[in-house]
Amino acid sequence: MKINVGAVLDSFPDLLLAPIATAAQMRDIERKSIEEMGIPSAVLMENAARATVGVMVRRFGPLRGKSLAVFAGPGNNGGDGLAIARAALARGAQPCIWLCADPEKLPPDAALTWGIAQKLGLPCRVLSPEEGLPDDWAELLPNDKPLHSVVDALFGIGLTRPLSGLYLEAVWAVGELARRHACPVVAADIPSGVHTDTGETLGEADGTVRAKLTVAYGLPKPGHVHKGDAHCGEVLVVDIGIPPQVLAQANLPGRLIDHNILRALPRRPANTHKGANGHVLVLAGSNGMSGAGILAAKGVLAAGAGLLTCALPRNLAPALAAALPEAMYEPLPAHDHLSHEDLPAISALCRGKEAILVGPGLGQHADTAALVRALYLARPEPMILDADALNILASSADALDKPGGPRVFTPHPGEMARLLGVPIPDIQRDRLTAAQSLCTLCGSEQPVVAVLKGAGTVLAASDGLWALNTSGNPGMATGGMGDVLSGIMAGLLAQGHDLWLAARAAVWLHGAAGDLLARERPFGYTASEVAAAVPRIIFGKMEE
Repeated sequence: MKINVGAVLDSFPDLLLAPIATAAQMRDIERKSIEEMGIPSAVLMENAARATVGVMVRRFGPLRGKSLAVFAGPGNNGGDGLAIARAALARGAQPCIWLCADPEKLPPDAALTWGIAQKLGLPCRVLSPEEGLPDDWAELLPNDKPLHSVVDALFGIGLTRPLSGLYLEAVWAVGELARRHACPVVAADIPSGVHTDTGETLGEADGTVRAKLTVAYGLPKPGHVHKGDAHCGEVLVVDIGIPPQVLAQANLPGRLIDHNILRALPRRPANTHKGANGHVLVLAGSNGMSGAGILAAKGVLAAGAGLLTCALPRNLAPALAAALPEAMYEPLPAHDHLSHEDLPAISALCRGKEAILVGPGLGQHADTAALVRALYLARPEPMILDADALNILASSADALDKPGGPRVFTPHPGEMARLLGVPIPDIQRDRLTAAQSLCTLCGSEQPVVAVLKGAGTVLAASDGLWALNTSGNPGMATGGMGDVLSGIMAGLLAQGHDLWLAARAAVWLHGAAGDLLARERPFGYTASEVAAAVPRIIFGKMEE
């Protein structure tokens, strides 16, 4: 995903990661800027417009001598569009405006900007819901000037229902003009039809604007990241004049994870040794599923853990030892799966470990399930739960709120659906709420982090913090990727990083390693290759 938050971090250099705001939080920030700091709302609108036009020129070339199509809606996002038209005029463009609203019912700032556009004599057409889109709607554009771009300013962050009628037709017109003139669509703040907080397309995808570039105002929003990115294109966050004091007072719990997360990982001292870099215990593998344990182990070592012990069924030990001689192995009694009978031996192995990873390829035999539940409830060490461990705990929901120590859950949507007891579409409809709900289920006695995997992985913590990841690509939709991710997480956790930092850094590193490989080929690379690429990402970013 291409999302640039440089304007945010430039304005707030004390922040490691850019804050991310929901629609309600952003409205509150803007309200406080206006009411408490005395910044006129029209000034924020003007700042947004000028910044948008500046980005359009940098990305798509000069506006002078070209036309610009602006579709403006009935709210303040429409006002942004009208202000963009005026800012483009100052750059030598010929803006043409389609206003999908009754001018008499525009909010004050948008009405002010509409009045200015009228006085400037800008070509405008008012489209009414009663009449819809006329047959000659596109004739507003001049024939002697090429179309630079089409601006979508129909609806902003307040939209919560599917578009219909004239607004649906306007979405079609935006796309049609862009196709007809082979020019980009630029969305003001967020593409019309994308839910700001969930990234869901409100209604059918054809009823949502697909932008080449989205210029986000003030702060990134969740809809720019998870799922909405299919409609947002490149996202660039611009400063619209929100005072730093207002943002600081907002105390936003959400963050956008990008390469800056690695700034929190300290360099190793020159005199370090393997014992100083943590010891991970991995419980993984069963008959026919030994590969999952190998991949998780590769993730642990790629993240830089000093020592790794794999506890596994005795019959799997030779294969894993051959595949990964750097690890230590603890073969357990002659089962083809780990069993509750192994609990005393495994409990002894847990002692002194900085992180324990449970689940990849473990299977769901009744004996294995009893072992997982016992470890979850009793062990005080930080524990990452993945794959079969999640499915086992989903069938033991009464145990979820009694973790014996810090826990990280790493479900994909299907596993999350089983943990929460809801259909997968409900999970995907609001991924952040799902991650937060899992943390709530686990009680408040121990720190818990939920990592809901997928495009734009969502993380939530039991203390209310949450984050969205920006790395990763469709080529990573292959078997074994999750095993590597859980291993990376365990490897970072073992090195002394706290639960929240280890989870966020692992998610970004995992996706960034995939992105590195995707530059060579968009798909066809393996989970093992992703694990091998992780040290290249760590080294490269730390050297910058």
